[in-house]
Amino acid sequence: MPGRRRRVVAAAVATGGVVLVVGGMLVVDAATSRDAQERLETARGAVRALDAAPTEQWRAPAAADRGTAFLPGLLVTVDGDEAVALDLDTGAEAWRVPVGGDEAVCGSWSPWERSAVPSRTVVCVAGSGVAPSWYDLSPPPRPGEGTATVTVLDARGRVVGQRQAQTAGALLVPGPDGGLVRAERVGEPGEPSGAPVAVDPGAGESVDGVAGRDVVVTLEDAATGAVRWRRELPFQDVPWSCTSWDAETGGEEVDPERLLLVATETLVDVGGCGVAASFLPDGERLDDPDAPTDGAVPLAGGRFLVDADRQGSDGALRADRVLDPDGTPLLDVPGEVLDPQATDDPAPGVLLVRDGIALRAFDERGARLWTFDGARVPEAVYVVAEGTAVVGTASTVLGLDALSGEQTWSRFVDDLAGERGHGAVVTQAFTDGRCAFLVLVDPATGASSRVVALELSSGSVVWSEDLDGGWGGLLPAQGRLLRWDGQSVALLG
Repeated sequence: MPGRRRRVVAAAVATGGVVLVVGGMLVVDAATSRDAQERLETARGAVRALDAAPTEQWRAPAAADRGTAFLPGLLVTVDGDEAVALDLDTGAEAWRVPVGGDEAVCGSWSPWERSAVPSRTVVCVAGSGVAPSWYDLSPPPRPGEGTATVTVLDARGRVVGQRQAQTAGALLVPGPDGGLVRAERVGEPGEPSGAPVAVDPGAGESVDGVAGRDVVVTLEDAATGAVRWRRELPFQDVPWSCTSWDAETGGEEVDPERLLLVATETLVDVGGCGVAASFLPDGERLDDPDAPTDGAVPLAGGRFLVDADRQGSDGALRADRVLDPDGTPLLDVPGEVLDPQATDDPAPGVLLVRDGIALRAFDERGARLWTFDGARVPEAVYVVAEGTAVVGTASTVLGLDALSGEQTWSRFVDDLAGERGHGAVVTQAFTDGRCAFLVLVDPATGASSRVVALELSSGSVVWSEDLDGGWGGLLPAQGRLLRWDGQSVALLG
């Protein structure tokens, strides 16, 4: 009996050990799965797993012409004089809050890829002269007069701050981290600078350069009005920043007061006649104050590219620079950065640069990893995920090992487009960490598109689906894939 008892005890211990091991594996798997899910919800262009062609789960009216914002689990847009929040999973209206007038802007818009991290609050600005400056740049919006109502809302739709802000000739836009950005012309014009401008070639009329005023840009706390930082920008000779083509005279129309302002959660960018500057949310300037043609562009992983010729060229030869998220210089770029449209990690460790017909890879410290010399010039990087870089040329899509640069697969774009015809182009890309989802458009029509899912490891087509029904852009949001047509938004899944 004692021997049998020992055997039973040993078996029980062994069984318990197996249970502990299996249980531990399940805990590790669950933690790994949660970690992967969190990465997909905060990485650029990442969406939840799409094992089959997505179908429309819900549709709701929503316009984007007055800005958009994403709070945790919510999409916020403007409807008349109200901010409206839609639940991302159901499309149901979560709340609706008046914001002080029907000339309101909530959240932001920018020409760059949107950050996938949701904001804690949304800032709305309403008042005469308040207009989104990103849709109609001819003519650009004019600074407002009088006052504007500034409202700060949290994720539950509660008003956590509201005040009247003096506009007094300033542009006001919602800013980062519950902020309000103000940009305004100050002082008197100086002496004309820059090359002569032909305002009416037929009449032989020209002006000797442009005389403009300085600009002050300020980030305020939207709720209290407290100034977080203030920067003065002297008028500079920024090529072509003060003129636009005049169809009536065939010459250039001079607008010395032209001023544009874009603010996101990671960048404040000021442009216009004689001014170009890019700032971090804490007020640190990213571009070179003495180089009037450069400007910052956000990259995947929170880094920035200081594009030497973003505002035009003054003939000087300067390399583009890559900066860390805190603005620290990382690399002088030996070519053109090809920033991925989608990743499965908020901080992808590889930076890809086109240098002639070669593609060069650098790590997060700026050290070169590899060089790929293909037969075709790389034109875009669509996805970097699961150790694979999906690269586009004029006619092919390539899969490269992100650590070695070895080509693992290749597909012809026309084959992926199927009946969509010859010459299809890839316009958007997303990933769920297993597949690259490429949006193909026939450039002859531009109205119909196909989404193709390519397995990252092999390039095999997992599924493809035609998306008909007119214009509609796809937008990733906290792991969800939305389709927006300008008047309504739909969840695909």
